[in-house]
Amino acid sequence: MSSPTATVRRPDARSVYVSSVTAPPRSFRGSWSISALRRAFVDFYRDPVAWLALAVTSVLMCYVGGAVMFWFHAIELGEGGPAISPYVHWFLDSTVGFLTLTPVLVLLLPVATWAAEALAGGVRTLVPWLYAVLAGVAFAFVTTPGPIAHDLLVGRGTWLAAQVTEMFGDPNAPLAPRHEYPVLAALTQQLGAGLPLYIALMLLAVLVVRVIVGARKRQNAGALAG
Repeated sequence: MSSPTATVRRPDARSVYVSSVTAPPRSFRGSWSISALRRAFVDFYRDPVAWLALAVTSVLMCYVGGAVMFWFHAIELGEGGPAISPYVHWFLDSTVGFLTLTPVLVLLLPVATWAAEALAGGVRTLVPWLYAVLAGVAFAFVTTPGPIAHDLLVGRGTWLAAQVTEMFGDPNAPLAPRHEYPVLAALTQQLGAGLPLYIALMLLAVLVVRVIVGARKRQNAGALAG
């Protein structure tokens, strides 16, 4: 039996990242199916603004967010790390995060945009704020297992940490003592720190993309006027 036909709203990156958008959200008549969702997803990334948003968001979440999380885990919580400088440690962790979490953001951006548009109820000015909260909360929950994944991939004693230490550190240097936390405590600490951090960074990503898009529009308008 075929699925009932309904109006399927397509997420529009410009409703989040372009301040002058006044058009209603795009939609099409169709059924809630895998093909309809795939069509909405592809349509979202047909807009260059979506790719710009993905790039800015991924860099901010993984490298700026990675710097905060490095300080929180390695320094504030005393979890330590391999015998490398803090800068190499941050860059290693953040790059691994960038490679593994960018595919997550590829899916998260259109889903959070769709949810924000639906919750805004036609009030377009609410969409960016709702998006930042929804996307930030979702990203915080996705990254909650981060401490476990970190210890398995780049923590002390892993192959990757040993290679980086050989190239950029001192394999013979004594390691500083580290504080061990139970798994539940580590996950709770990660989520507690991640919720405010990632909401703030999602909002910052929205503002940065809006500034870039606005500058491009002014540049293009100036070129046409000239």
